[in-house]
Amino acid sequence: MSEPIFRYHPDPLATGSAVRSDHVCSVCGMHRETRYRGPVYGNQPDSLCLYCIHSGEASHALGTSVGGDFDMLAMFSDAVSVPDDVPLSVVDEITRRTPGFTGWQQESWLYHCGDGAAFLGPVGYRELEAYPDVLDLLREDHQQYGWTPPETERFLLRLSRTGEPTAYLFRCLHCGTNLASWDIG
Repeated sequence: MSEPIFRYHPDPLATGSAVRSDHVCSVCGMHRETRYRGPVYGNQPDSLCLYCIHSGEASHALGTSVGGDFDMLAMFSDAVSVPDDVPLSVVDEITRRTPGFTGWQQESWLYHCGDGAAFLGPVGYRELEAYPDVLDLLREDHQQYGWTPPETERFLLRLSRTGEPTAYLFRCLHCGTNLASWDIG
């Protein structure tokens, strides 16, 4: 049986948010071959499959309720800084039915063209050299924090896919624009 396909996280195995590992899912009780290993903001399962994330069963089973109503807190991803033109249904899909990713601080999803962007994975400077437009976006971001150009360049050169600081690569599903955020421990 093939793994479910996620619009906003097309390859959780490649990004490290899931691993091939025989396990029994704590939510559905089924024997599965792929195990989610990203963040869960709620009750912590012993083991979680991608099928339960995709269907929303994991969010329902592991979430909390407030006054009998299921709350809208994120289960798998942070919904901070969501633009006004992004529908609530998109935020719900990203935070409750899409595998998240692990960051050094608090990871946040990126949005573009009124929709969530697809998460492509953690990247370092070497990987970002193929995306000069993304490096320029990161430079602009650092200017907003008052970093000098030499400070910014030293920081960018330190970006590491597996260490810190790290950048997180996204792509707009509509226009193909590449985007990135960055994080440091």
